[in-house]
Amino acid sequence: MFEIFHDINWVLIGTLIAVSALVSWAGDVIGMKLGKKRITFMKLRPRYTSRIISILTGVGIALATILTLSAASEQVRTALFSMQVIQRQLTSTREELKKNEDTISRMEVDLFQSRGDLAGKEEELRAVEEQLEEGAKKLEETQKKLSEMTAMRDKMRSEQDTLRKEKEKLLSESKKLETSIASLKKEADGLKSGIQRLREGRIAAFSDEVLAQTVITGSPITQAQVDEHTQALRVEARSLLAYRFGIKDVEKVHLPNVTQLSANAARSRLTGAHGRWMMRLTAVGNAVEGEEVNTKIETYPSLLVYEKGKVLYTHIFAPGTPRTEIEETISQALRALNQRAAGDGVLRDPLTGNIGSLDSGELNDAIDSIEKTKNSIELEIVTERDIYSEGPLRVKCDLKKE
Repeated sequence: MFEIFHDINWVLIGTLIAVSALVSWAGDVIGMKLGKKRITFMKLRPRYTSRIISILTGVGIALATILTLSAASEQVRTALFSMQVIQRQLTSTREELKKNEDTISRMEVDLFQSRGDLAGKEEELRAVEEQLEEGAKKLEETQKKLSEMTAMRDKMRSEQDTLRKEKEKLLSESKKLETSIASLKKEADGLKSGIQRLREGRIAAFSDEVLAQTVITGSPITQAQVDEHTQALRVEARSLLAYRFGIKDVEKVHLPNVTQLSANAARSRLTGAHGRWMMRLTAVGNAVEGEEVNTKIETYPSLLVYEKGKVLYTHIFAPGTPRTEIEETISQALRALNQRAAGDGVLRDPLTGNIGSLDSGELNDAIDSIEKTKNSIELEIVTERDIYSEGPLRVKCDLKKE
């Protein structure tokens, strides 16, 4: 009950009472003074003048009250000077409030509908989530399959690269085979032609057969020497061909033809060269009796491979060794020497592939001696002379009793 007194602005009320008392006192004092002096205002009687002063004093009290209230309270100033504005604002606010209430009502209806829609959307969302989960599983399976397919693709690419390389290798080998086939076909045609010529007559020279060879030296070698030795090789080859067919008049046999390309190559290589060189005259192809033999010049450096008396092979035979074993041992030794000499630089015969020879009579004598000996005997195969690159490898058998 007494709480209402706490909300009263006692300071304002006290101020109003004090100001009213002060203005009343001042008006009374002024009225009394003016009444005593009998002052008139606008030719009015003093009594009326006093009344006017009392009215003005009341007006002053009202104005002082209004001014005091306005100065002391913002709410009073608003109520006095802005009431119409506030009323209009209040009316507008009420209208807006009503509109807002209508809007809120509609929003509540919309909210109710939205809640129903939200429930439906939530169900749809759950369905979508289930679909998404299922899609995620499918995606994981697809990624796994994709990874497997990628690995398979990489493997297939690797296999394709391997196959491509093998294909390129096979194509390269195929080209080589085609070249070899063409070469073999050409050689077969030459062989057929040679066989045909062999059927028609006796063979004069075989392809790649060495018809003559010589050694040329000089410091340096001159072109004249090269041409002279070339001509000498042709003459020597003609003599060989005449001997093969029993022709006593060598002049009746044609000099072998030398290809211009090989002759020029020999001149270019040997002219101005120093030291010892070998020149070979070899048949370019098969030739039968009565036709010219085509040849070419081959040149090789002639180096000392083995000195005279060099021991190339030794073996100790026990007494009573069978003859067949002796022959087989020596035969294997000679074949091994053939390979060894070729590796050391002795040139093979292009036609036979052989490098040297051993006198058959001397060989038989050595075998007989080994077979008949009653003690261990050592066989040495030594060079018969200095052996150069051009060969042949001439060897002999030396026997030493233990």
